[in-house]
Amino acid sequence: MAQRTGTRKAISIILGLVLAGVGLLGFGYMLFHAVEPVSIKIWLLPITLFAAGSAILWDDFKSS
Repeated sequence: MAQRTGTRKAISIILGLVLAGVGLLGFGYMLFHAVEPVSIKIWLLPITLFAAGSAILWDDFKSS
């Protein structure tokens, strides 16, 4: 695999942290602030964002 530049790796780490953070915040908000039952289709959004962020971070730190 091609070597990543420092700038590209920094952007990738920031993107991964933002996606994982937004996923956790969305999950927490829906868990603690939802009054009515939430459809599974809506739960998939924060779970997917968290999974994408985690995968990006995993790839960054694994290839270090």
